[in-house]
Amino acid sequence: MTLVLDKAAAGSRNGLSDKKREAILKGAKAMFLKHGFGDASMDEVAAAAGVSKMTVYRHFGSKEDLFAGVITESCHQLITGEIDAVFELPMRDALRAYARKMTDIFFARDTAELHRIVIAECRRFPKLGRLFYETGPQACIDALEAHFIRHRDDPALKVRDPRRAAEEFLELLRGYSHLKMLLGIDKGPSARDVEARIDAALRHVMV
Repeated sequence: MTLVLDKAAAGSRNGLSDKKREAILKGAKAMFLKHGFGDASMDEVAAAAGVSKMTVYRHFGSKEDLFAGVITESCHQLITGEIDAVFELPMRDALRAYARKMTDIFFARDTAELHRIVIAECRRFPKLGRLFYETGPQACIDALEAHFIRHRDDPALKVRDPRRAAEEFLELLRGYSHLKMLLGIDKGPSARDVEARIDAALRHVMV
């Protein structure tokens, strides 16, 4: 009985810890979007999350780690739990579904705002650019590269270099529409433009 109670207590503690982590990430995202990376303080993050600053540091050792957590969580909210299922589809369907997910991420309002923050502050905080790239774009590239490698012998694919093909596939989805959105010139591509970009990306890697 004691063992069962201990396990239940541990599960309860873990659940509480997960909730605090979610609250911290939510508060941190709000503060980063409001103040930028450099001017957002851990005190403000703690206040927004309703926890102590010590609790914030217990979950995330530094502000850089916290920012990386925000980026990772933003991506996970869109693709976690779905990407494995997407890659189980027939190749063309899988790549089209993956492309749509990536387009959602690229042109999401919060993602664009976080991207602007990184560009604005990576000179003051050089580690920030690497953290953003590794937890966001690189993770997406890695997932697609791994899929190409697993299906290297698929006759429908015309991929010689899986890494380069993954990078080029994702870049075709972004195009200049992404830069225009970051510069405030456009709000983002139309649904028709998105579909045209997806078709172009598919033609690039498939027979």
